[in-house]
Amino acid sequence: MRKKRKGSECDACEDIHDRTTSPSDHGATKGSNLISYYSLEDYNRINKRCKEDAGDEPINSFKNRLAGVATAPPCGASSSLVSPGRGLKRKIGCIEVATQTGRKNKIEDDYIFGATLGRGKFGSVSLCTSRTSGVEFACKTLKKGEETVHREVEIMQHLSGHPGVVTLHAVYEESESFHLVMEFCSGGRLIDQMVKEGQYSEQRAANIFKDVMLVIKYCHEMGVVHRDIKPENILLATSGKIKLADFGLAMRVSNAAGQTLSGLAGSPAYVAPEVLQGNYSEKVDIWSAGVLLHALLAGALPFQGDSLDSVFDAIKTVKLDFQSGIWDSVSKPARDLLARMLTRDVSARITADEALSKLLLPYTVEILKHNCNPS
Repeated sequence: MRKKRKGSECDACEDIHDRTTSPSDHGATKGSNLISYYSLEDYNRINKRCKEDAGDEPINSFKNRLAGVATAPPCGASSSLVSPGRGLKRKIGCIEVATQTGRKNKIEDDYIFGATLGRGKFGSVSLCTSRTSGVEFACKTLKKGEETVHREVEIMQHLSGHPGVVTLHAVYEESESFHLVMEFCSGGRLIDQMVKEGQYSEQRAANIFKDVMLVIKYCHEMGVVHRDIKPENILLATSGKIKLADFGLAMRVSNAAGQTLSGLAGSPAYVAPEVLQGNYSEKVDIWSAGVLLHALLAGALPFQGDSLDSVFDAIKTVKLDFQSGIWDSVSKPARDLLARMLTRDVSARITADEALSKLLLPYTVEILKHNCNPS
C-alpha cells in the first residue's frame, strides 16, 4: 500500500462539500431552478486520488475504462472488438478520410481561426472558416495525453453522420493536440433557451424530447453510452433541430457481452442513482433524458439540494409526485412517461426504443387532444 502523500488531495476527502459551489454564491437569477451549480469533477478526482493512495486501482483508471473502447479502424478494415449487430446502419469503422487521425495536413492551410466560443478542462472551441468555401465551422481543440480526449475523437468518428449528432467534418492531428472541425450550431445551447423561456408546452417539449430520444437510441444501437445527457450538451441548429454534443464522457460498451460500466461520471442533477452505486448500463442516459423532460415540462429540476451530497440524497431517496400541483395541467401520458424513465428500478426503466415506439406517439396524440380540449 502506498503511503498517503503529504498535502495530497486525499487530505480533503472529508471536506469535499466545501469544494462545491452553491447557488447562493451565484445569486438568484431567472431560470436558476434549471441550472445545477455543482460539479462531479472535483468529487470524482479527489475520490480517485484517495483510492490510488489506498493502493486500489481506481474504478476510472485507464486500464479498466479502455475495456469499453473499441477503436474504429479505417474504412474497409474490421475490428474484433466490435460486437456483431452493432452499428449496422453505418458500417462500424467506416471513417471518412478527412476525419481519420494521423494525416499530415495542417489545419491552418484549410481554415481561418476566429473568435473563441468557449474553454474547458481539456481544450477550447473556436469559430473557424473554410478557406475554400467560406463556410463557418466550430473547431474543438483538445490537448493530447488524457484517455478521455482520445476516446472522444474515436467516438465522434464512430457516430458522426446521424442528423442528431454534431457532424464531424475533419480531424487534424498535431504533436500535442487534436483539432476537430465540426458543424457550427448557431442556435446556441438548449439550456440557454430553457432559462430564457422557462416552462415549455407539452407539444413543444414532446418535439424536443422526440429528437433527443432518437439520437440516444442511435447511440445505444451503436454501442455508445453518452453518460452526460443534459441541455448544456444539446445544441440548436439554425433549423431549430437539436444536436447532441460533447462526447468527452461517452463510453463504448458491448451489451451482447453483458458489459456494464463503473466510475462516477455525468452531471450531478442528471446523474442516475445506479451511477452513484458504481455499476450501470446505457439506461443511465434514459434517466438523464427523463430529468431533461421534467425540466422542460415543469421549468425546474426534479432533484435539488443545497450541497452535492444533498443532491445525491435526493436522487437516491426523493419520491416524485406527478399527481398534484403543476402536474394537474400535464397529460397522463406525459406523467406516465416520466415515471417510467425516472424509476430507480433499472429493469423497469424503459429503453429509448420503447419510449419512442410504445409511449411517445400516443403521448403526442394525447398532447394534441389535451391542448385542443383543455377541459
